[in-house]
Amino acid sequence: MKRMCFVAAMLLSVVSMHAQFRWGVEAGANFNSLSFSSDMFKSGNRAGFFIGPKVDVKIPLLGFGADASLLYSLNSVNVQAAGVDKSKNLSYLEIPMNVRYAFSFKVISLYLATGPQFNYCMSTDETIASLYGAAEGGINRSTWGWNVGAGVEILKHLQVGVTYTIPISDNGNLELSDVSNVFSNYKQKTVKLRLAYMF
Repeated sequence: MKRMCFVAAMLLSVVSMHAQFRWGVEAGANFNSLSFSSDMFKSGNRAGFFIGPKVDVKIPLLGFGADASLLYSLNSVNVQAAGVDKSKNLSYLEIPMNVRYAFSFKVISLYLATGPQFNYCMSTDETIASLYGAAEGGINRSTWGWNVGAGVEILKHLQVGVTYTIPISDNGNLELSDVSNVFSNYKQKTVKLRLAYMF
């Protein structure tokens, strides 16, 4: 047991010595749609944007790394129910945290990334209420998702990638105010096109 602890401590020391920490700025486009548990509700695809600081760490000898961002995200959301079709921009604070594995070549690196994401809706109650129209319900301001993505890093500074966020928790629930017993939970699915510059 002592030998195993010693080896683990040595490996951790070596990893820490070779780890490369960087910070940068990330921005890109969101493509959002809602999925409902009832077919009385539908949603179209809508585009938005996001921007914020990013940090990452690389372990060159192993190819592994991690990254985290603090993003302001403007998600354009669409809801269709009872003949009403409404869209609204909702503001979110998003914190994605991913582990990565990179395949490095001379001037580019290809990477795969996955990890959890925390979202917090910052829009006002009036903005949220005006989205649903004839559909009344509640929104969960705090939600979780799981990211899967891939991308390329060029010349060790410019990163271009795509991420799909799988919703884990419900974004809220809706009930048609003019039709009894029509109730639906909903989740937000998001695809992100990402562009980052690391210093």
